[in-house]
Formats: sequence, C-alpha cells, structure tokens
Amino acid sequence: MCFSASLKSDFRAWKGDESGASTVEFVILLPFMIGLLGLIASASLHLALSSDVQQLSYELARASLPEAQATDTDAECDDLGARWVPRLAANLPMLEADRVLAVTCLQDPDSDLLQVTVSYDTRGTLAAILGGLVGLEFHSFRRSSFIRW
Repeated sequence: MCFSASLKSDFRAWKGDESGASTVEFVILLPFMIGLLGLIASASLHLALSSDVQQLSYELARASLPEAQATDTDAECDDLGARWVPRLAANLPMLEADRVLAVTCLQDPDSDLLQVTVSYDTRGTLAAILGGLVGLEFHSFRRSSFIRW
C-alpha cells in the first residue's frame, strides 16, 4: 500500500510539472514553420522569376520595333533573340540567357500588334528546387508582350 501512495504522489508531482512544455510545443510547431518559410521563399522566387521573364519579353518587343515592318518575321525574330537576349538577361537578376528556350514573334497586320513570346526553362533553378520541396512544381515559364507598331 505504501508503494501505491508513493506512486500517486510521484504522479501528481509529474502531472503538475510544466518544465519542458514549451519544448514540446516548439518541436510540434517547428516543421510547420519551416514549411511555411519554404513556401514563402518558393513563392517569392517564383514571382521574381516570372516577373523577369515578363520584363524580358517586354524589352524584346521594344527592341523589335525597328524590324517590325520586315516581311520575314521568323528570321527577324531569331535574329532579335540571338542579339538581345544575352544583353537583356544580363541585366535581369533572376535570368540566365542560356535558359531561354525560344523567342517567337507574331504580327497581326489588322490590329498593328506585335506579340513577342519568351519561353524560359526553370529546371535546376533555386526557385524550381525549393518549389518542388513544398509542392509547387513548375518547369518553364511562357510570357508574352504586345506592342503596337
């Protein structure tokens, strides 16, 4: 009987002891906090990369204005991509010129609009790797800009 009373008093003392309670809460919440920070970082990199690809397409559309009257749009567009992509990508912090998959141009003579589309490969970038860890998988961006000529 004495053993039982001692066990009860030990249990009451243990039940009332709150040391280590914050450690348990911290250990439970830590994975969620790390996941949330990863999601925020991934989304930020995703938006920054997307914005830079959009900016590249806009700048290429502006650079194409002198050639917009050309009859051979595909050749002019290839030349535009080869000449301007390395220069422009060097000024956009998230972009690498060799990751630009394609630059396409489309002219609409009825509306006088020139559409320049840039496809960008994101595989292997920090944004794609971090995004894959938190469930945001994207392998490329395709952004277009329109300019009146």
